Amino acid sequence: MEADNNDLGSIDNKYIITKLLGNGAFSTVYQVKEKEKGDEYAAKVILHYQKNEVKVSQILSSTNSPYIVKFIKFDQGEIRVRNNVELRSYILYELCPKGSLEKYINYNFGGFNENQSKFIFSEILKGILECHKKGICHLDIKAENIFLDSKFNIKIGDFGFSSTNSFLEREYGTRGYKAPEVTKDNEYDGIKADIFSLGVLLLNIRTAKFLFKETKEGKEKTVYDLVKDKDKQIWNIIEGNSIQGLSDEFKSLFLRMVSLNPKDRPSIDDILKDKWFNLTQEERIRVAEEVRQEFIDREEMLSP
Repeated sequence: MEADNNDLGSIDNKYIITKLLGNGAFSTVYQVKEKEKGDEYAAKVILHYQKNEVKVSQILSSTNSPYIVKFIKFDQGEIRVRNNVELRSYILYELCPKGSLEKYINYNFGGFNENQSKFIFSEILKGILECHKKGICHLDIKAENIFLDSKFNIKIGDFGFSSTNSFLEREYGTRGYKAPEVTKDNEYDGIKADIFSLGVLLLNIRTAKFLFKETKEGKEKTVYDLVKDKDKQIWNIIEGNSIQGLSDEFKSLFLRMVSLNPKDRPSIDDILKDKWFNLTQEERIRVAEEVRQEFIDREEMLSP
């Protein structure tokens, strides 16, 4: 195959690698173009066969949900990257060319305003609701795993940690987003753990800040560490002080979602019915366009 200047290699001699999208401990994600039709996809090349991710992706694709990154296929083939050639498994997904939500929150943009946050978060909730309806826990909800398609529609992706088991013992997720019970040795409810992570994400969307920051050994404990130590009084005091300046409705919903006791956390349906989501249909249509324009403006600021 003749390589052009943008050619990084190929997958299974069917897809041309055009861009590196992400690199993790167990996988590498590339943007690829099909040689015959020219269709573009995201190809997740995996170090080891991740049966659970494939199973979950197939289940969710059967719903044909517009809020879930579409699973295309799982296969194995020759992965050629520059001069390196290996036989690897890979998962082909719908390409979300606008990247992850994380980049639109960071880079000194700050968070989104109240109504914009309502719209963005409600779209995320609809995607996670599809997961929970199918008995699937995502277990790694974070801004980096929320993706935007070519029209800035929001989609849930990266099901590498996801499980069809509601109750788990193994620790999953990303530090700062994990529910306190996930870091312990006892069995926990993955659905309720997802709700905690969604609460962390909600605060991040609204303020571009994290309440549960990772700490280094020897430094002062954060709220996250205090919660793990079950000091509920300190938990309530610091939580309340950390989210001042936001609406009472927002604060109330956030505190319920990150409750120390998993049983006190609301379901996705309960969250969507919360009085914080008080947009009329007319307002929602207007805010949807406002959010799209905000993404466009931030994307332009990111361009070199």
